[in-house]
Amino acid sequence: MSKLTHFVVVHTHRHGITTGLIIGRRGQRKPTTEEATKLLHLHFEPQREETIEIAEERPVFIGKSSADKKRVGNSQRLRLITKWADRLYAKTETWKGHLGTELAYLFAAIARDRHVALTRRSALVRLLRREGVSADDQIWRHIVIES
Repeated sequence: MSKLTHFVVVHTHRHGITTGLIIGRRGQRKPTTEEATKLLHLHFEPQREETIEIAEERPVFIGKSSADKKRVGNSQRLRLITKWADRLYAKTETWKGHLGTELAYLFAAIARDRHVALTRRSALVRLLRREGVSADDQIWRHIVIES
């Protein structure tokens, strides 16, 4: 495995986030956006404010020491996205409309350990409050409510 290079591709789009992995030989240059799009068969539309980010990452193996806080943080953020994607889809059974757009921005923000600005009346904030999500839940760390 040490003779390989791993590139994680994150495609943020209106429906959410698509991730992919490109594995190449050690020393291989980072693929371009066009190469990643073709290799992973992504439907990339930059005119719709979609993005593709490509980062070289070292693989994490189960049982290996996880002293690197960054990797642990990435894993926690991925679990947070998965938890809320499953929970909210179970409640709404759709990603269409304003809710889908807001979730795409939120999941991208969580993946980057940032936040998204939403209004109190946004579809996502209303849904989270209607579901009684505690103010202590990690999801709120990634949402800034504007007036």
